[in-house]
Amino acid sequence: MDKPGRNEPCYCGSGKKYKQCHMAADLAAEREQRAWADAARELRADLFDFADEERFDAEAGEAAAHYWNGLYTAETLPLMSESEAERFLDWFAFDYILPSTGGRIVELYRSEKGAGLPSPRGELLDQWVDAPPMSGYELAGYDRQTLRVKEFVSGQELDVFEPSGHGNAPLGSLLLGRPVPVHDHHEFFALSAYIPPEEIADLRDKLDAARAADGQGGDAFLRRHNVLFIHHALAQAQAAGRPPVARLDPRHVPDGVRQRTQHRRVRVKGPNTIADTVPHMAQTRRKAI
Repeated sequence: MDKPGRNEPCYCGSGKKYKQCHMAADLAAEREQRAWADAARELRADLFDFADEERFDAEAGEAAAHYWNGLYTAETLPLMSESEAERFLDWFAFDYILPSTGGRIVELYRSEKGAGLPSPRGELLDQWVDAPPMSGYELAGYDRQTLRVKEFVSGQELDVFEPSGHGNAPLGSLLLGRPVPVHDHHEFFALSAYIPPEEIADLRDKLDAARAADGQGGDAFLRRHNVLFIHHALAQAQAAGRPPVARLDPRHVPDGVRQRTQHRRVRVKGPNTIADTVPHMAQTRRKAI
């Protein structure tokens, strides 16, 4: 909604000038939305950096080989592109069970840092610890930056605000990601890749077979087996003649050894035109695996 000028009639129809009616309430709502957006940006960046700490290097190498189905290993981990690194660290922080502790990195982060987080970052962390496992979300529709998606396993529908919009992903694609709550809406924690509709193929059969063998459903099953989405996407990319990962793409110019850097974010317009944040790769970086 476009807000009127200070001295124009208020949009509510009261007949008062905007500055004498809803302007103060609207400004307060914008400040609150900005505070949540800033908290989400800062928490994302800190979680990425925490998961990328050297103390997790040995486990990260094993986890990467599992996540990328051997296409990245401990030795080639630094050759991941920036978007690949963020998607991997998302899964590594939220879904991977550390052999050394028997828990997840996001839980360790909360135990070490949660008590010192300011509001509303602490509230977000408590919600994000309980975020669902990474999964595939069918792109059912969109309205500008709001995506209507349906979780592939459960069929649950959800609206997800995505600053980069749907990018190149056509309707029917599976967006691979993890929605997390941010105040009054959901966002993907990291910029999602996607599986094109024509490459979904027998993915559901693979998941059904894994669930039958696992003997358990719901989030517990998905957290243990959601790498099947990635493995399927990688195999489909290879079958279609696309490089499945950046290091196998002859057009990709690696930066050498990936440096541990702060995960910066850029400011963009969020829901209701409030400033929000997005990973600093542009929307064109969303790609079909």
